[in-house]
Amino acid sequence: MTLASSLMLGLLLAWIGGGAIWLLTTRRYRVTQTGRFAMDLLGFPVELAQSLFGRGGVPYALLLPNMLIFGLFTFSPMILNFYVSFTGGSSIILFDRPWIGLEKYAEIFTCEDYLVPKTCSNAGYNFFTGLYNTLWFVAIQVPIMCGVALLTALVVNRNIKGRGFWRAMFFYPVMLSPVVIANIWNWVLNRKGVLNSTLGELQGGLNALAGLTGFDMMATILLAVILIVVTERALRSGQEPSLAWTTVFAVIFALLVTWANPMSLIEMGGSFWLGCVLALGLLWVVAQGGRTARITLLVAAALSAVMLLSIQFSTVFDMGRYRPNNWLVTPNTGWPFFWLVFVFCWSHMGFYMLILLAGLQAIPRDLYEAAKMDSTKPFRAFRKITLPLVMPTLTVVIVLSLIRSFQIFDEVYLLTGGGPGRETYMIVQNIYEVAFTNSQPDYGEAAAGSVLMAVIIAVFTFFQLWITRRQSEL
Repeated sequence: MTLASSLMLGLLLAWIGGGAIWLLTTRRYRVTQTGRFAMDLLGFPVELAQSLFGRGGVPYALLLPNMLIFGLFTFSPMILNFYVSFTGGSSIILFDRPWIGLEKYAEIFTCEDYLVPKTCSNAGYNFFTGLYNTLWFVAIQVPIMCGVALLTALVVNRNIKGRGFWRAMFFYPVMLSPVVIANIWNWVLNRKGVLNSTLGELQGGLNALAGLTGFDMMATILLAVILIVVTERALRSGQEPSLAWTTVFAVIFALLVTWANPMSLIEMGGSFWLGCVLALGLLWVVAQGGRTARITLLVAAALSAVMLLSIQFSTVFDMGRYRPNNWLVTPNTGWPFFWLVFVFCWSHMGFYMLILLAGLQAIPRDLYEAAKMDSTKPFRAFRKITLPLVMPTLTVVIVLSLIRSFQIFDEVYLLTGGGPGRETYMIVQNIYEVAFTNSQPDYGEAAAGSVLMAVIIAVFTFFQLWITRRQSEL
């Protein structure tokens, strides 16, 4: 039997035996009161705590088991880790590790210039490279995460169709394992992945559209300006478009369809007649009037812009032949770091959105109704009502996302492995590799690194709380 099993068995016997003795000596039970005795035995710890500490001490007595477990599995490892950082040797057994004081910390801080990790010792180079990458990641990721989570919470808090569905969809990635998330995005971002295939097909289609005609660049710009002016004039007058200006627009639109020759995509002629039919249809809808007229004219203007872009796409946005890119391992491009931030936000944003959604729903609706009666603009209502009242919840989200960002490991280790080179090498990965993957594990150096990381997280957290408290007092 293991030590944990023996301990649990001892506690159970003490509960049953001690409780039975205490109850039988303080109360009298009949044979028919077996059920009552069992229930009293079940509540024996609470009753004993109340008799020993009084009614006010019962909550602390109930918290005691949880605090013991928390201390055993949280505070004790922290204390042991702090002690290990002052010891040396390669043994994992605590009593076999010699005391060396601050030697491991000195190895990390042996640098000519702390801002240039290459001037540090090997331990310092790995630590400060991971630290600076992590700080850069936190500086970019935390504002994006909190901003997107707040924006998403504001959207799903509104009375929109399918609100429950969208809430579930945004929260769904939180329930996925980091291994599943890494495999999904590896499948998307590798050289033969979904993203490269989509971009290749899109570029091929755009080049095909660009090769439909050889329209001159200056003529394209001039025609675009004319279309903008004509569209603006047609939509300026009242609720319904001007029929005269719409006629001018229809003529230009017919000529543009003829030049773009979209029928060549299906290897057929007749683009001139297609342009004429579309122009006449536009004039008929505008002549009928109503809300549909404005929408139809706007759609025609959008189609004109697409045709102009397709004609000159190869000139304005010449992509050449698309070459697949391995987004996670291409050095000196910033793409591995970008996708790491994107994947991390995608996989964790739903959790913070849910917290902010709870904070938004706690705001009284009467405040918004009063603001609406005063003709307050939506942005001003957000700035004066929503943001101040949701700030305590937003502070919790910022602190939690800050701590989680410093602790990033799963996603980066599975997606990039810290590469290419050391571009995405994070501090937790450094601690892990020093302690568990090196040929000669250095538990003292890893423990020292984790202590320093804990200090950095604490400094950032307290600074954030101090700033938030000052803002709330103003």
